Amino acid sequence: MKIIKPNFIIIGAMKAATTSLYTYLKQHPDVFMTSIKEPKFFNNLNKDSGFKLQGKGFVKIKTLEQYQNLFQEAINEIAIGEASPSYIFDENCHILIKKILPRVKIIAILRQPVDRAYSNFLHAKRADKEKDTDFEKAFTEENEMLRKGIKTHYYLEKGFYYKQLKRYYDVFPTEQIKIILFEDMIKSPEKITREIFEFLNIDSSFTPNTSKKANVSGVPKGTLGWIVMKLRKNNLMPDIEFSKILPKFIVNLILNTIYSKPKKISNKLIKKLTKQYYIKDIRKLEKLINRDLSIWM
Repeated sequence: MKIIKPNFIIIGAMKAATTSLYTYLKQHPDVFMTSIKEPKFFNNLNKDSGFKLQGKGFVKIKTLEQYQNLFQEAINEIAIGEASPSYIFDENCHILIKKILPRVKIIAILRQPVDRAYSNFLHAKRADKEKDTDFEKAFTEENEMLRKGIKTHYYLEKGFYYKQLKRYYDVFPTEQIKIILFEDMIKSPEKITREIFEFLNIDSSFTPNTSKKANVSGVPKGTLGWIVMKLRKNNLMPDIEFSKILPKFIVNLILNTIYSKPKKISNKLIKKLTKQYYIKDIRKLEKLINRDLSIWM
């Protein structure tokens, strides 16, 4: 059996449109993406059997053979990749990726850290993993718990992108790393995907359908929403892309029945928490990736 390994990886960040990017890339004829969107192989590698982080689809990918098998269906594609947003935050992934895939290209999408944390909070609420109803309280309580050495949902800590990316820049050449801003992806998805196609050395004239935004956060609504939330939490709901088997209007009807649109976070709170927690990290990040991030301030 021919050994096939990825030549690019989307490492994160969480709640920063990585699922949407995965969907856009899958449309390109020169791209192969794993059917399991988040293998999380490098999160699981060398961890003991009690380690709880699971790959999406409830399959734990923990051996190199299992990982390589994910790419066996690739035929003539030029760019072969996967997307595991948990890689950016893990303190060991950069070392393991460098060891096994030294020439792999790294793609990271970064989102305004407080805005990202709020989306993470909504996702946790939807999955019944967050009992607190007040985002600011949950966010600031995490800071107090971190001071005591207690790990929580990482609303706060996952936003320190300089700390996370510096690990990758320390072991990979700059030309192997592509940084994208979430805000640019949302505003100009076709332009950004074209840049990524160029980075991957594939036909950049291809235009994917970017009209669908994947994995958008919502708040469970009513009894049905509560039931779906419990099923998702306990891994009892199959991982099905209903948009592929049902008309769009039916999918939208189902989603509107199950979820309601969440309340938007105020710009005032974003500015307050950014100034209080992230200014120093953002300033260092600007120099690391050579980008003006004043839009985040």
